[in-house]
Amino acid sequence: MFLDLPKIVVIGAQSAGKSSLIEAVSGISVPRDSGICTRCPVELSMNSFVGSWKCSISFRIKFDTMGNEQGNSTPIEFCTLSSNDDRANVDLWLRRAQASILCRDRPISDFQNMSLVELKRLKPGQGTMLAFSKNVIEVSLEDPEATDLTFIDLPGLIQNATESEINVAQDLVKDNIQGTETIILVTIPMSDEMENQEAMRLAKQADPSGDRTIGVLTKPDTITRGATGARERWKEVLRGKLHSLRHGYYCVRLADDDERTKKLSRSESETLSSTFFARTEPWSDFMDRSRFGVPNFVKDISQLLLEMIERNLPELKVAVDQLILKCTDDLGAMPVVPTRDPSNEILLRISEFCWEVRQAVMGENHKFLVHDNKRHYETLKTAIERTDPDFWPFVSKINRVNPGLHNQEGSVGPFDLEDVRKEIMEALTWELPGTIPFDAIKAIVLKSTTKWPDSTNECLDSVFRSTTSAIDVLVDSHFKQFSKLEALIKTLCYSELDACKVHASAHIQKLLRLESVPLYTQHISFLEEKNGWLLKYRNVYYTPHTFPQSYNDELLVMATVSAYFQVAFKRFVDHIPLAIEHELNQRFAENIQQTLLEDILSEPNVPGRMKDLLSEDEETTARRQFLEQKLARLKEIREKLCEFNI
Repeated sequence: MFLDLPKIVVIGAQSAGKSSLIEAVSGISVPRDSGICTRCPVELSMNSFVGSWKCSISFRIKFDTMGNEQGNSTPIEFCTLSSNDDRANVDLWLRRAQASILCRDRPISDFQNMSLVELKRLKPGQGTMLAFSKNVIEVSLEDPEATDLTFIDLPGLIQNATESEINVAQDLVKDNIQGTETIILVTIPMSDEMENQEAMRLAKQADPSGDRTIGVLTKPDTITRGATGARERWKEVLRGKLHSLRHGYYCVRLADDDERTKKLSRSESETLSSTFFARTEPWSDFMDRSRFGVPNFVKDISQLLLEMIERNLPELKVAVDQLILKCTDDLGAMPVVPTRDPSNEILLRISEFCWEVRQAVMGENHKFLVHDNKRHYETLKTAIERTDPDFWPFVSKINRVNPGLHNQEGSVGPFDLEDVRKEIMEALTWELPGTIPFDAIKAIVLKSTTKWPDSTNECLDSVFRSTTSAIDVLVDSHFKQFSKLEALIKTLCYSELDACKVHASAHIQKLLRLESVPLYTQHISFLEEKNGWLLKYRNVYYTPHTFPQSYNDELLVMATVSAYFQVAFKRFVDHIPLAIEHELNQRFAENIQQTLLEDILSEPNVPGRMKDLLSEDEETTARRQFLEQKLARLKEIREKLCEFNI
């Protein structure tokens, strides 16, 4: 939820007097040069309930270099100024901050000591330096002489630039002046015509009724005595008879370059301004001068903000309470900062992690690992089952319908009776008459079992990937808060997993060799399977043959191979999963704690290493600080809202 507090957004053309107005209101110096000075939004918040002057500058990074939102704003502190010397150099620090925000690929330390000459050498829009940025420079000003206001200063609208730069400047204005609680402050230089003001056009688009737009007329000293037409038009504007706005217009005389060079105080500048309006026509003709000068403007706009807050107070209080609740929940979801000794903290976390690994492997907790692996074993079973030799008990497969006795997809074969007879003939050596050569049975069986390694190795790889993913999840849940420790634990876990996989693979290769030669079983079901298959094949064979030829040997081979395949298939699809679980997953669960402890405790300076490993990653720390600062600010806002009586 977004807290839509009333805010003042200052817009205007380049060199319309925006920076001078901000300077006059805040009392701080801001960058002013020929050309474009402001290239990103600057949010200036002033607080007068303080004992001394202080100025803090920070960034709110919400957009990437392409202008796309990247999630939550990341606050970055840039500098804090408090001395008189610092006060005189606020404009320099603002230039440094802006250069840093436009060069996101460089560390901020590159800019914190840059001289004015070095800053002016930088060329926005060239190389990796952006021309403009949507990211915000936040200026928090504490000044007993200030007025409690918040301004958002935007880049000036430009015409003589690339189309891209013109559009970016306009888009920044359009994005920031939306919202019913946004006061649009348009600076209008009286050296130009009202009809030429692009800022007024954009303000009217966002605020067609003019209910939240205020005009500030600048540069009244540029209207010469002979420009009678212009003088009359501007008088009509100030009196509300031309281009009327609900909240009207103000006219301010701001310090020129000479006065800025003299570093006049705020009171001295205001005295010069008052004297100018009192002695210079046509402004001296106004009986009511409440619309002239920065002090009158500040007083009225402060009152307007106060009225807006009072009007929306009930909704604001509810919104603030909801935001406080959300921020508190977000903080509660953050990892807890450890209070134990680093060595104890790490050893306890390792112990808890290893316990959860064992629980996951045995299926007593984090059951998703067992669920994943059982799916892999089912896939293996299906793949092995499809290698069952496909026997057709016919003399020829031509013009015959598949009898459907075997799994057809991916099977070995099909073999008809003549195919089997060929296998028998090729296997004959010195067997006695009427004896079926065992090599014929073996050759057909091996056509199936030699296909088993690919599916078996793929099963091992799949289980390994699932186990690795599960370990990643557990490592994150126990160590993600500490990036160095997390990286070390993951590296050690991956190494141990690799070693266990090598061991499991060797065991599996042995099981695969057992399913080659010799063919062997003591399983009592073999004879039952064999007789059952022989009966099936004979029934299919004798049905279409009125005077069948003698294919008894071939039918017997089919039955023997099919029976043996079922025995071998059943034991294999049990042994492989058990081997993987014991030699990969359970072996890892048994070894990992010793592996981690041996590495962690191997350094000469164990306490120092533990402390370093337990240092929290910068992103987590920054996120916690951001939420804590946000919560403190929201509570402060709530306290101020409660001060109003409704």
